[in-house]
Amino acid sequence: MKASSAFREDELVCRRQKINGEWVENYFPRVGGRLRLAHEQNEQLGIQTDVIRFEESLAVVKATVATNKGSFCGFGTASAQRDARLADSLLELAETRSIARALRFSGFGMEFTSAEEISHTVQEAERNGAENDGKHHNRVFEHEEGQNKPESKSTVPPKSNGNGSGGTITQAQCRALYALTKKAHYTQADIDGMLSSMGAKSFEDLTRETASRLISSIQTEIAA
Repeated sequence: MKASSAFREDELVCRRQKINGEWVENYFPRVGGRLRLAHEQNEQLGIQTDVIRFEESLAVVKATVATNKGSFCGFGTASAQRDARLADSLLELAETRSIARALRFSGFGMEFTSAEEISHTVQEAERNGAENDGKHHNRVFEHEEGQNKPESKSTVPPKSNGNGSGGTITQAQCRALYALTKKAHYTQADIDGMLSSMGAKSFEDLTRETASRLISSIQTEIAA
């Protein structure tokens, strides 16, 4: 699956960030795009969600997606503190995030964090842009520093085709993946599902190129 060409433009959210002094644009697929691909590529598709925890200020939902390749699980959370704007719909938000993550682990844009997983950052972006002229594009969340903006550097999602190539994963990449998935609070089921979608049983089975893309994706998810 070539993730960059598989998603339509209206299925991608662009978030603009300043990294190492340069403006870059990172793209995040919406859950609707992953659902479309899942339906197009599977004769039979099953999605089941289970509420793991639901309180006044916290919701945790587990989603299980059944495709031709097997079953994949993903967990989604939503809290009143982090998602104040949607505090009245925490359960629905957690469910959407769980489905997005399960579809991601199923192989539909696996290396790209879902837009729904970073949706809580929109509130901060909108507050930062409230004093501007209000002409921001709806799909771009801008984080500005100062009045003069350097030229943007676009990082359109790279094309991906399965497990990729480029040699065996390095020990440093392995250590980074173990540390990052722990920091991102991935469960073992999350990791197993993610690896399965890439035809791997462990991080050590990945290629150097695939590991690099995965590291960048998780780093972006954590930074968001």
